[in-house]
Amino acid sequence: MKPFIALDWGTTSFRAYEVSADGNVIREAIAPEGILAVKDGKFEETLESHIGTWNKSLPIVASGMITSRQGWVECAYAECPASASDLAKSITRHNTSSGRAVHFITGLHYASPSIHHDVIRGEETQVLGSLDSGATHFITRGTHCKWIDIADQKISGFATYMTGESFAIFKQHSILGRLMQEAPENEAAFKRGVEKALFDPAGFLHNLFSVRTLGLFDEMPSGDLASYLSGLIIGHEVAHAISVRNHAAKYVVLGSPAQAATCIAALRLAGIKVEQGNPLSAISGQRLIAHEAGII
Repeated sequence: MKPFIALDWGTTSFRAYEVSADGNVIREAIAPEGILAVKDGKFEETLESHIGTWNKSLPIVASGMITSRQGWVECAYAECPASASDLAKSITRHNTSSGRAVHFITGLHYASPSIHHDVIRGEETQVLGSLDSGATHFITRGTHCKWIDIADQKISGFATYMTGESFAIFKQHSILGRLMQEAPENEAAFKRGVEKALFDPAGFLHNLFSVRTLGLFDEMPSGDLASYLSGLIIGHEVAHAISVRNHAAKYVVLGSPAQAATCIAALRLAGIKVEQGNPLSAISGQRLIAHEAGII
């Protein structure tokens, strides 16, 4: 393989890595400048502001929401099931005015049996870069959390949960947040929320109101209510997701350790075997796909 620049550009974050021929990260540029922060479609200018001094002859391999309708170059979704080779065939090349060649990896569409259409952009590279773990179930964390399944080294299907976004909405824009005070995460309160959800998985809308009543009747300190809400929402996500999957299988959670910790804790409370995956698995996936495409 050859060296390249890995670009993981999502809704809220920009991450670029210069990667050596043997797959090691030489340097990185990380900023809270996701695609929604880029004004007037100035993606090339934003890219150059972060990596302008990097070698322009290196191919850039990009994935994430940068390939969406709100991104730089919209790429049509590939269909499930999909392997690294399938995604390699769907790469879109774009030459910048500064002389760089950017190769966009598209996302995936899944004909979901429950919601008809489901999509991912970026998570496919994380998962394909983690296949050497031997797991068949992967979970990615973020604003929208994805449960992704593998069969025959291909992404066979997935399900999206609006977990992170729901937590933010209920905490910041609903009556549930009125009694909350900022405080460090409380493990006991989080566990109580998860266990409530696992015990009553169909009662999400009813259980939500307990966030308010536990505070009103001083059964839970105001500083612990956010942790309880987090446990309740993540617990309901886990309860639904594992109801249609193999409980005995190994699950791998992808993302930073901080992002993965609460999901791992919830899964262990549910009796699921789970481990933390490689936080930089997106680079491994991009490298694999780009090699299949003959780019590196």
